[in-house]
Amino acid sequence: MLKVIKNFLISLNPEIIIQAPARINIINPLDAVEGDFWMPSVAINGVKNPLSVFVYIKKIEGESQIKVYTIKKISEQYSVELQSEEILSKDRDKVEFNLNGQNKLIYASIYRLCKMSSHFKSLFLNSNIEIGSITTIPQQSGLGGSNAIIIAVLFGLAHFFNVYNNFEVLGEKEFPINKDIIAEMATKIEDGDLEITSGYADSYVISRGGLSFCSYNGKLHHKDLSEEPLAIYDRIDDVYELNNIPIIVCYSGVRHESGDVHGKLRKIYLQNNPFFISSYKKIAEIAWKSRFAIMQRDWTKLGNYFKENTLIVNDIMKEAGFKHGIGLANNILIDLIEDHPDVYAAKLTGAGGGGSVFALVNPNKIETIITYWQDKLHELIANRELRISKFPDYSEEILNKLNKAQFYQIKIDKTGVKKLFPEENP
Repeated sequence: MLKVIKNFLISLNPEIIIQAPARINIINPLDAVEGDFWMPSVAINGVKNPLSVFVYIKKIEGESQIKVYTIKKISEQYSVELQSEEILSKDRDKVEFNLNGQNKLIYASIYRLCKMSSHFKSLFLNSNIEIGSITTIPQQSGLGGSNAIIIAVLFGLAHFFNVYNNFEVLGEKEFPINKDIIAEMATKIEDGDLEITSGYADSYVISRGGLSFCSYNGKLHHKDLSEEPLAIYDRIDDVYELNNIPIIVCYSGVRHESGDVHGKLRKIYLQNNPFFISSYKKIAEIAWKSRFAIMQRDWTKLGNYFKENTLIVNDIMKEAGFKHGIGLANNILIDLIEDHPDVYAAKLTGAGGGGSVFALVNPNKIETIITYWQDKLHELIANRELRISKFPDYSEEILNKLNKAQFYQIKIDKTGVKKLFPEENP
């Protein structure tokens, strides 16, 4: 799939091609309140599906354009097809209107870059460009897909217009555009410009890459840039010489609106709800302890932390009014796999209510367990009596949606957002 996408994008003769990865939270205080805590997270690519957003930019004649492509598989062959195209408006009123449209993530990224860099704004308003995108991250899957689009666009435009780490074009009180600033901008685009409650975790992990232990201390209230600390991003995969982590990701097929979950949790947390405060403190303790388990490659111990994390988050979400905690689909998927002798634990990544879960497994049994997990799900869907006996209170609608579940073997993305073309010097 990756080769097909690369070849297609290069055939369009772009000036630049960008790739931004997906992410999972190893231990999660959810994004709504991570500003009081720290957490391990990892940027990921899929082994077969790259689980990435790809953005290209090129100069064109005539009006600027946005093009969105999709990749399809027919038999064993992949093909890239144009999904939609539109004129890229530069009129401020139209840009603000388009913050509610299908390409709102692209428009919001441009809108924020214009506010951040007067030099970029001048160049952009006087240029005719085509921005195109392809994503292989399932929509609303809890894998950071919307954030990856924003970061790919910001990173690509900053490089295309030569404002990335360019100190010679800084206006008064402006900051150089780098991966940290892009991470900050991405959160403020979602949380501020698009009014989608989100946190900093996705942004920093997708921007910087790798397996990290990241502190968001002092960032709870999402203040303007330079009025709160930047996150402290501690890359631990290189320090611990860890090239991979034995995880299988399953996207449930159930789309969710992460902002709806985060918004509710954030509101309750900011009201100093005692149950919420104590629960998140427990998760924070699990988070720092998990770093030692990762360092030791003690997957059994890490799995125990995952199970504890899941129990606490389930209780938090039920307390917030989510009847089924982290979600029906997620609990079904976890139940199907967690008793396998080579599975150390399965847990949620993202906001819950759908989206994705992942399993921590015996590193030598990854492919076997993917097949087992798929087979168990297919058996459940096909066998009505089994469904009723195992999950009597679960709706047929949820189980039908699980028909669309997708399973991914993953690897650590070592770079975060990057240029694919022209390739950067090693």
